[in-house]
Amino acid sequence: MSASRFGLNRRRAGAPLAAAALAILAAACGGGSATTTGSASSAASPAPVQTKNASLNEKLPAALRTAGTVKVGTEALYPPFESFGADNKTIVGLDPDIAAALGEVLGVKLPMTHTAFDGLLTALDGGRFDIVMAAITDTKAREAKYDFVDYFTTGQAIVVKKGNPAGIKGVPDLCGKNVSVLVSSTQEKLLGEFNTKECAAKKINVTALPNDKDALLQVRTGRADANFTQDAVGRYNAKTIGGGNQFEVANSQPMLPTPVGIVVAKKNTQLRDALKAGLEELIANGTYGRILAKNDLSGGAVKDVTLNGATS
Repeated sequence: MSASRFGLNRRRAGAPLAAAALAILAAACGGGSATTTGSASSAASPAPVQTKNASLNEKLPAALRTAGTVKVGTEALYPPFESFGADNKTIVGLDPDIAAALGEVLGVKLPMTHTAFDGLLTALDGGRFDIVMAAITDTKAREAKYDFVDYFTTGQAIVVKKGNPAGIKGVPDLCGKNVSVLVSSTQEKLLGEFNTKECAAKKINVTALPNDKDALLQVRTGRADANFTQDAVGRYNAKTIGGGNQFEVANSQPMLPTPVGIVVAKKNTQLRDALKAGLEELIANGTYGRILAKNDLSGGAVKDVTLNGATS
């Protein structure tokens, strides 16, 4: 969701794809699309178990304190933020690690449930989830309906085949090219903006797809010259898929950095503020930094937790 994900339509790719490519990408991106409940912790704990902070627990809404659970919605097909572990059931990655530590310090459990991304925010609206943690980019448009507790910063990446056969280096090189992207994501919106500015004379041919795996397959099979995605995700995929021999990130530095946040319903200000306080405790005691280091995402660390920190 690009982090940047928002309102995706979950569906399987319709065209037949090479079995080898599908197997490689499936291994990198996690399990299938069926709804699964996973633990909000990874196999190897990056930090000692947190001690419950009674004052932070008191900040939670009474109903959640009584229940002892804050229900978290996610889509576990977006490593390194969230994906299925080796058992194809447990959800692992940056967000599950943060959720586990956050739950410990707040004195409640934060179980994460994987479901179709297009239903996550609808489920939040309907009360099925209390929060959503799915690498969602904080934007002004989204803040009109939801509150964001921003805990990470990421830019954008152009992912191409290893060797970069099209010689792409930046946005101007995307003009006239075929580019895959997650549907209804921040990245799709940005490509649309490029088509009205940098690429107005020679527009990008955008193919929007339901998940990261499908978007990468477009590049893998030559149907797209590039995939436009979150920088953290793009660099993870380039490093891990096919032993690092299938993809590379064309841009040397992340482009257009944006905040990523936990999504909370506007009406739940008490929960929002408790989550912010809990994250601040994790930053202060060093746990946040250790979790980011474990997931090789230290470059996206923030010094301060912000509410609704979108810049555009």
